[in-house]
Amino acid sequence: MGKQLGTPCVHNIWIPDGMKDSPVDRNALRKQLKKSLDEIFAVKYPKKHLKDSVESKLFGIGSESMVVGSHDFYLGYAIKNNTLITLDNGHFHPTEQTGDKISSILNFVDEILLHLTRGVRWDSDHVLTFNDELLLITQEIIRSKALNRVNIGLDFFDASLNRIGAYVIGTRSAQLAFMYALLEPFNTLVKYEEEGKNFERLALLELLKTMPFGAIYDYYCLKSKVPVGQDYIEEIVKYEKEVLRKR
Repeated sequence: MGKQLGTPCVHNIWIPDGMKDSPVDRNALRKQLKKSLDEIFAVKYPKKHLKDSVESKLFGIGSESMVVGSHDFYLGYAIKNNTLITLDNGHFHPTEQTGDKISSILNFVDEILLHLTRGVRWDSDHVLTFNDELLLITQEIIRSKALNRVNIGLDFFDASLNRIGAYVIGTRSAQLAFMYALLEPFNTLVKYEEEGKNFERLALLELLKTMPFGAIYDYYCLKSKVPVGQDYIEEIVKYEKEVLRKR
């Protein structure tokens, strides 16, 4: 696929493995997983065509007591074998900040894959929205100057929403978050930080929250000749009536 498209195809491995009750020999299970992964990756392909990635999880549906492919397992595997590691921000404990992991991991691997979603308890597959978690992720990428080292995938799995509407909401939320991060006066904030001006740093970060970044995104949509603001809602409803319901 990557060769035909002329751009790398990202191949991500996610395995729903684990135990509902406490196992005795966790080590044997993880040795078996490592052996399987080694066999899968035994044949090497050019990275200009294919990027392999491995994904951890923290799930509580049928694997409450133990997950074989934990974050620690896959992080170690990715570093040792120079593969990408996938960070699904719905696959971690609700108190963990996925964005905080990015700058740490990028010190040890060439690239990472992000599965951007909106975690609700133990479920990751909710349409992405413009929230604090997404903002931290995009800010960490931009602040680390790592945009060219991060592969980004979005999640539109929530079947309770209009499928096109879900796609547009998630995509626009991601675009808005990256734009917000790109507009941040990074050099000024770092200068305050290095000089120990914590009050000034916090004050500026708070002021940024009410800056008219929405107007900038509206202008971007206008220039791109796509619906501005809430106009896209009417367009999607119209398409549903005139096209989707007739199929």
